[in-house]
Amino acid sequence: MLEKYLQLEENDIVVLHTGEDEIFGRETLQILRDARSFLRKYFALVDFPQIRGILVPDRKEYERLVLNLLGVEIEIPSRPGRLAQTQRTDLVFLSPCAYEEHSTYYYYPDEYRRLVFHELIHVLEEYLSPNIEVVPNWWSEGLAVYLSGQWKYFDQFRFRLAVLQGLCQNCIPRLEEIRKDIKLSYDWGWTVVMYLEKVFGREMIQRIIRECDDGNVLTTITEENPEDISQRWRRWIMSGGKKDLMSC
Repeated sequence: MLEKYLQLEENDIVVLHTGEDEIFGRETLQILRDARSFLRKYFALVDFPQIRGILVPDRKEYERLVLNLLGVEIEIPSRPGRLAQTQRTDLVFLSPCAYEEHSTYYYYPDEYRRLVFHELIHVLEEYLSPNIEVVPNWWSEGLAVYLSGQWKYFDQFRFRLAVLQGLCQNCIPRLEEIRKDIKLSYDWGWTVVMYLEKVFGREMIQRIIRECDDGNVLTTITEENPEDISQRWRRWIMSGGKKDLMSC
């Protein structure tokens, strides 16, 4: 299935690429190495799983590997906004060489770095989780957007912009709305992760990932009513949180 790919390897990180993608293969290897170092420190990890990144040259090959290698069901043809997919310790990326023809994005080195970082966070969360299948999407995407630093920038992904617009318009969704809406999960989920880290510390983020086995993220950390936590998050983001976001 991967016969045509060349391999780069360093310290339990493998990156597969086609010949014309060697430059991006080496870049991806470097990013994965840096991201792994950060995550190892953040989560106080002794061991980190061996990971494999695969750079594919076009949309058709992306769909083939996501379906047949990762075993993840996606729509065919897949949306041009899809750039990456993970499963277990494998990461499949549409090569930046293919962006112009096969995606709605453009390649910018810093944005690509944050994207790869984002996807490795998904891999690590699955590795540490006692039951990744029940973890809500808003938490996983919020965690990846927050820890990768994607929220800090006004780039193509526009995570921070959506929140600042909501704050300026006094239009802040309820946590229940974020849970149910995939776009809100990306746009606002990271602010909940930020809130929990600032109030409880990164140890609480680690605990949620390692202990949440029923999908109820907020009840993992407290016996309080999740609605009470939701209200405190809303008050925080309209006051101290708003200041943090505006000054970043």
